[in-house]
Amino acid sequence: MNGSISAAHAPQTRRTFLATSFAITGGIVGSHALTENSTGGSANSAQTPPSGSMPERELGQTGIHVPILGLGGAGQTPLSWQNSEAAAVSIVERALALGIRYFDTAANYSPSEDYLGKVLPAHRQRIFLASKTDARDRDGAWRDLERSSKRLLIT
Repeated sequence: MNGSISAAHAPQTRRTFLATSFAITGGIVGSHALTENSTGGSANSAQTPPSGSMPERELGQTGIHVPILGLGGAGQTPLSWQNSEAAAVSIVERALALGIRYFDTAANYSPSEDYLGKVLPAHRQRIFLASKTDARDRDGAWRDLERSSKRLLIT
């Protein structure tokens, strides 16, 4: 062995870990929601909370505790696809039913803010919603914040 770390054993950054976790969570929740839709699952099943609860951790140094899994709005899920509102809404509703309370999106994640805005406002007091911008100037960041607020129906 030459002492180098292989890609499979390379240390993960926090960003890589979170991105991977969100992608896996989105895939699990999304595939379950899509399976329910295609098999004619009952409308109430998405509202029935699971037994037990998901472990929680403090979010950074905020003092806010959220489940260890969250749902991100980017990636290869209906949350980032055009014209897939029904599937995206189903995923968000199922995530809520499973106890997910951390949602992550960004101004440039295609329609995910619009889809999240269809479901999350009714749950706003019990969720943590994060949105980002890639703008690096005050005015651009402010425009993204205003646009995100409108899409997510935050008042």
